[in-house]
Amino acid sequence: MADVGGPLVYYWRTISNADYSTSFIGYWHILAMFSIVSAVFLVFLSVLIYRADPSKGKNRFMAFMLMTEAVRCASSMLFWLYSWPETYLSFLSNARVVYYIMSLQLFFLYILAPSFYSKKEWGGRISRFLSGRGLYFLPVLCATVVFSISALMGGTHEAIGDVGWTYCSTVGSGTGSTASGEPMPFIITCPESWNSVFPMTLSSPTLEPLSRILLLLPTLGAIYAALSINKIYSESKQEEPHQKVEIRAVQLGFFGKAVLQITTILMLFTLIGVLGESPTLNTHPFNPDEQVPKLLIAVGPLLPTTVVLAALFEGLVFTYAMVKNEVFGIDEKLRKGFTTAVFTGTFALLFLFATEAMEALFDRGWIGGVLIGLPFIVLRKPIIASLSKFSTLIMPESFTSQEITYIELYKAAISDGVVTEKERSMLQIQATSYRFTEARVDFLEAFCRDGITEEE
Repeated sequence: MADVGGPLVYYWRTISNADYSTSFIGYWHILAMFSIVSAVFLVFLSVLIYRADPSKGKNRFMAFMLMTEAVRCASSMLFWLYSWPETYLSFLSNARVVYYIMSLQLFFLYILAPSFYSKKEWGGRISRFLSGRGLYFLPVLCATVVFSISALMGGTHEAIGDVGWTYCSTVGSGTGSTASGEPMPFIITCPESWNSVFPMTLSSPTLEPLSRILLLLPTLGAIYAALSINKIYSESKQEEPHQKVEIRAVQLGFFGKAVLQITTILMLFTLIGVLGESPTLNTHPFNPDEQVPKLLIAVGPLLPTTVVLAALFEGLVFTYAMVKNEVFGIDEKLRKGFTTAVFTGTFALLFLFATEAMEALFDRGWIGGVLIGLPFIVLRKPIIASLSKFSTLIMPESFTSQEITYIELYKAAISDGVVTEKERSMLQIQATSYRFTEARVDFLEAFCRDGITEEE
């Protein structure tokens, strides 16, 4: 078994020595960790949607969809999560199969999602079927389809792709193998530029015909769902306001998902254009006969990362759509979470790229940190304000019937400019009966006061 040291020692060695021009594996580890954290967060959102109203078939469907997204995120970059020993090759290969089964499952879920908002008879039939046990036949169907097609093509390694494994203990010759049992197609040479992170192992997947198709299908499904929900939304003029807000949010979630998925496909086509073919076992930094393009190093791991970002956006917006009327204040919390995540994520990525660019150009990485850090510090408030407006645009303020009643009562109480003790007592009784938290009461009253100020 290849020895790379303890996990903490290994991660510190690779991440602290991460460099785009040499041992870039530290960046890939960070992105893989992000995919796992995102998967856990999506599980949380899935449970939140389900528990909001388990009796609703629509809630169960959306919770199931986000759980599928979570499994897909968790399995998207497992091969870059750690310096896996050779004995884990079978596990990594099976995880890739799970990823593509989830991709096919998401395609069907996207296609079926509009049925819950359609007023047509066929939509009602499909939604009723999916509200029962019909939904849980889908994983069996997708697994059967993937394994059947793989068997016809000669097995999962030929249909979905093999996983290569290499081990370098020091500069010079290394060892390697594949999940299929075939030898690596090149003589493994551990380069001097990677010396700071040795000993280490590196797992690398390939893309075969079935995996390329399954990468494309969720994008097509998201586009279909977005266009279908858009048509339903344009016909929902007579719907209740809260129902229109929900349809609009679901529509936006699918549009955002489609855009990010299309971005993934475009990046994949770009890499194939640069390489002249899909990534193979030969496309490896330890292959002395092939120069791995810097574009592959920088963009390669962003393909699955974009898939994860699309899932996160979809999860946040769908949770807002499904839970805003059942969980008090959830829309406000989701907006704040979205704003904070975008701000910190953007800063981290720009800081990373800027420091590495300055390190490569002038051997002064701190210059990039200053160039990015100062504007973010000085312009922090306007940037966050702009992000808050954007988050409100995609997740507009929406109140439950109880909250609307409280706002109307508070508006009547302050109509004369003063809230008397009796009025305050009545408002507190109302808030207690509705089980509003003190923070939610403050938010509703502030919202009401701001609305009155704007009207004046």
